[in-house]
Amino acid sequence: MSGKSADDYAADYTEPELRARLKEELKAGDKGGRPGQWSARKSQLLATEYEAQGGGYVHDGERTEAQQHLSEWTAQDWHTADGDTAERGEHETARYLPDAAWALLSPEEQQATDAAKRHGEGQHVPNTDAAKEARKAAELVDAPAPEAREKVREMHGDSQLDRAERAEKLGRHRKTVLGEIEHQRSAE
Repeated sequence: MSGKSADDYAADYTEPELRARLKEELKAGDKGGRPGQWSARKSQLLATEYEAQGGGYVHDGERTEAQQHLSEWTAQDWHTADGDTAERGEHETARYLPDAAWALLSPEEQQATDAAKRHGEGQHVPNTDAAKEARKAAELVDAPAPEAREKVREMHGDSQLDRAERAEKLGRHRKTVLGEIEHQRSAE
């Protein structure tokens, strides 16, 4: 959980009681994850439902970092390796990643990260290293150029920078971002 108090939510949301009620309903349900467990998908559903029922934000137009991150995740096309938008089967859970991340993984890497999730224990099974790199590189696709360049500066190693280059070429093919990738390569 976030560790936020009711006062913290009141500082960010115009209808904190509505948000709290909706959150408990979503947490108890099985849409977006197992009943009783919280997930990124349930967070997305909460934001959508909260806004649909008239909830707003105290600092309209200014979102907290967590709210902004959730908004970015929501804008991405998430699915399993086979393109399904439902990640849970009857007895196992498939890996759920943004479309751009799947595109940056080889078929073998896709199979490995999906197998790790399916055979893992519990709700939070870490991604393989390749999937972590692909997720990070996929963030470049929709990021504004200055933000994308900043993200590149945090990347290290040929594997990560190769994925970043492929992501940028899949996306906008911006010279400034590609130049930052080359600069980061030469700095290592």
